[in-house]
Amino acid sequence: MKLRQIVSELALTEYSVDEKKLDTEVRTAYCGDLLSDVMAHVPEDSAWFTVLAHLNIVAVAQLRDVACVIIVNGAEPDKQTIDKAREQDVAIFGSKENSAQLCMKLSGKL
Repeated sequence: MKLRQIVSELALTEYSVDEKKLDTEVRTAYCGDLLSDVMAHVPEDSAWFTVLAHLNIVAVAQLRDVACVIIVNGAEPDKQTIDKAREQDVAIFGSKENSAQLCMKLSGKL
């Protein structure tokens, strides 16, 4: 499923994304809020769902080459995080819904 389809399907808020990145093929989803766990287990080209909204999510997303970070539960990244994500070409979105609700909407589509 293309990232642009996920953004539309989940009605995500955009914080940082390059138009070209929206054509990325997302292979799976991963839910994780402990950075060491995410670094060890998140698959490449995943949609990573997390409550974390700080600068370190950009580094982990880039390190693991995830398709995007989706910040859940209405949390929002600060300007420094958004600026760094744009600089590093890391797609970040947000949603008021929780990880489980969003993943259930994607169930069977990835």
